[in-house]
Amino acid sequence: MVFKRLIFVFLLAFLAENLYPQNVTPAISDPVQLAQAEQKRQEVFKQLFKDPTNLSLLFEYANLSILVGDLEGAIGVFEQMLIYDSELPRIRLELGVLYFRLGAYALANNYLKSVKEYDPPPEVVAKVDGFLAAIVNAEQSIQWQQNLGMGFKHTTNGNSGINADFIEIGDFLLPVDPNSKRESDRSTMLNYSLSIDQDLNHPRGDNIQYFFSYGSDTLDTFTQFNVQSNVLSVRRNFNLDENYFSFFNLEDPVFAPNINLLRVLLNREEILRSGRISLDYSGILDNGSSMLFSYYRDEKIFKTGSQKNGRINGMSYGQSYVLPGSQALIGYKLILENYRANAGYEFYENYGFEFSYSKPLRENWQFSSKYSYQDKSHDEDYPLFGARHDEMESLRMNIMRPFGSCWSLNLGAVHSSSDSSINIYKRASTNLTAQVNYQCFK
Repeated sequence: MVFKRLIFVFLLAFLAENLYPQNVTPAISDPVQLAQAEQKRQEVFKQLFKDPTNLSLLFEYANLSILVGDLEGAIGVFEQMLIYDSELPRIRLELGVLYFRLGAYALANNYLKSVKEYDPPPEVVAKVDGFLAAIVNAEQSIQWQQNLGMGFKHTTNGNSGINADFIEIGDFLLPVDPNSKRESDRSTMLNYSLSIDQDLNHPRGDNIQYFFSYGSDTLDTFTQFNVQSNVLSVRRNFNLDENYFSFFNLEDPVFAPNINLLRVLLNREEILRSGRISLDYSGILDNGSSMLFSYYRDEKIFKTGSQKNGRINGMSYGQSYVLPGSQALIGYKLILENYRANAGYEFYENYGFEFSYSKPLRENWQFSSKYSYQDKSHDEDYPLFGARHDEMESLRMNIMRPFGSCWSLNLGAVHSSSDSSINIYKRASTNLTAQVNYQCFK
């Protein structure tokens, strides 16, 4: 008995050194409630120092640890409770579920199967069987996910109209035809995607990801601007040893070459093909933020004019952070590109950046937003129009709420504008979307 009390005291001392870790997203989204749960956990922790073998206090501490996202802390307590009393099927069930959530499927499988040895009620057996089936599915070498989305959009620029009153050609100003100015429209959206993740059974945990998508945007009035697109991509992830590239000093570094093929149709007529090869390097920095560096080359073929055909060489660097004391995620990305085309006046240099922010809201809603800016300067003057310099901005906001395990509702708003030294390239639009997604295909 004294030995067991010493074990518990040692466990509490260990927990004291690791009182605030989070290894999963907390179950509580509200920052105030999360802080209250953490404060309560600390209070229970202090009581345990006085009574370290109190099973009720240990169980309460473990449950509070789960709420604040410290699953490893909860596992440590439950494991020690089994040392004190091995005949606790409820604790075995809790451990099985927690190990499953952390991806330790072998341990989860052992604990869950041991629950059945205690002749639990039918509802517990059903829960155990559900997790055992999920483990079998998770351990399969190939995982796949389908998503089908259907929705509607209102746009202020359904005809891709010019956002200007005059066009300057040399020394002349010509009025823009009213039919060429922007007009609003509504459309029906359909999106389908298939994601496949192939586990290569490599000691490093390497995998290959395949992705295919189809999208269509069908307008009510300006049907000549109906858009369809196809995307096919393959990504190979190499999980490297930490500090494989010492100058980054990363945790969990991943090197990932990938290929992305894009096909765009306008009113069922192909207008663009694109083939992109990129090399990505990502990981976790010392400050806990995630980092992604990417170098890419994108070959483009325009069916509407061969003078635009060419290639983009570019690189980007981005980071994302979880803001302290909240579940809000903030990030940025810097972009540098150059484009070389068949015609010299289509050459350009592009500099850009993005800022993103996302945060869980009440009632399981998730808010996300992104602001992007690009500055594009063409190397040579356009015939008749002169020098071209474009500045493009966009602001995107979205709220999403899941319904059950299969459905989700997405409401979005996007405002984009392009200001150009050549008026025919000035554009502006505001899009409002509502979409329902389904992902539980058998």
